[in-house]
Amino acid sequence: MPPQRPDLRATLVARPRTTGHLLAAGVTTHELTGPLWTPVVRGSHVWLGGDAEDPLVRIQAVAELMPAGAVVGGWAALYLLGVRDLDGRTGRAAATMLPVLVCVGPVGRMRRRRGIAVDRSTLLPEDVTEAQGIPVTTALRSCLDIMRMHGVEEGVVAGDAAGRFGVASPDAIQDFVASHPGMRGIPQARVAAPLVDAGAASCPESRLRVVWVLEAGLPVPLVNRGLVDEGGVLLGEPDLFDPEAAMAGEYDGSDHRTLLRHTSDNAREEGFERHNVTVVRATAIDLWPRRAHLVSRLRAGHGDGLARDRSRDRWGLRL
Repeated sequence: MPPQRPDLRATLVARPRTTGHLLAAGVTTHELTGPLWTPVVRGSHVWLGGDAEDPLVRIQAVAELMPAGAVVGGWAALYLLGVRDLDGRTGRAAATMLPVLVCVGPVGRMRRRRGIAVDRSTLLPEDVTEAQGIPVTTALRSCLDIMRMHGVEEGVVAGDAAGRFGVASPDAIQDFVASHPGMRGIPQARVAAPLVDAGAASCPESRLRVVWVLEAGLPVPLVNRGLVDEGGVLLGEPDLFDPEAAMAGEYDGSDHRTLLRHTSDNAREEGFERHNVTVVRATAIDLWPRRAHLVSRLRAGHGDGLARDRSRDRWGLRL
C-alpha cells in the first residue's frame, strides 16, 4: 500500500504556510506553482480561495516567516489588536499596500523582501504583547513606529484609529512619543502625536484634518462636535469645525453617494449655512489628486468665515 499523504485540508489550508513547511508535508514544487496555491509573500503560500491581499492573510504569512524573538509591528499589530480600520492600504483609492513590519531588535536577523519591512530598533519587553496567537508590538509602540516610519499623515490616521477602537488614548500616545526622544524618525512623530484625536470617525476624516492643519495652516479644529441652534436643537456634528471662523469641514465617503444619504447631507448643509456656518466638503479625489485645490478651498472658506457678519450667527456648540 502506498504511503498516505497528510490531510492537506486539515493541516495546511487553514492559514498561509511557508514553502519549507509545505514541501515537508508533501506538497510538490509543481503543485505550488499551479492554481491550488497562491503566493502571499516570497516564501509563503495560501491555499486556493485564500485572498493574498487580505490583511489577516498577509500578516499570518509574514508571521510564519519570522525568526524566534521577532514580533509583528506597525499597522499589522494594530489590526491584530482590533483596529480593523487599519488594513495596510493607503493612497488614492487605497491602492498602495504598506508592508508588514517585523521588529527583530538590534541583533535580530531577517531578510527584507517585497511586502515585509524589517526594523532593528531596540524593543523592550514592555513593548511586546500577543494578539491572535502572534507576538506583536503594543498599541503605543505600534503608533510610534508608524509615525516615525511612515510620516505625519499615516501617523495621525493610525493614532486616531487606535483611539477610536479604544486600544490607546491620544494622551498616552503623546506621552509615549515624548518618552522616546532619541529614536530615528522621532521629529515627525512629535508633529503627529499632538494632532491625534479619538473623535475622528474614519481614516479619511483624519487625513482631511491633516490637510486642514498642516497644509492649509488653519487652527486645529474641533472633531465631530455637535452644533445646535438657538433653541438647543442639534443641527449636526460636522467632521471638523473652527468656532472662530464658523467653518465646518465634511468628508464625503462612498456611502454619502446613496440617494438617501446625499439627500440628508444636502438638508444638513442647508441648515448649517442658514445658521451662518460656512461648509467645505471633500471627497477622496480632493485628498489625493486635487489636494492643492482642497487647500485653496479650505483657506478661502476660512477667510469667508472670519469675514462673516457675526450678528447673523444662529449656532452654538453642544455642551
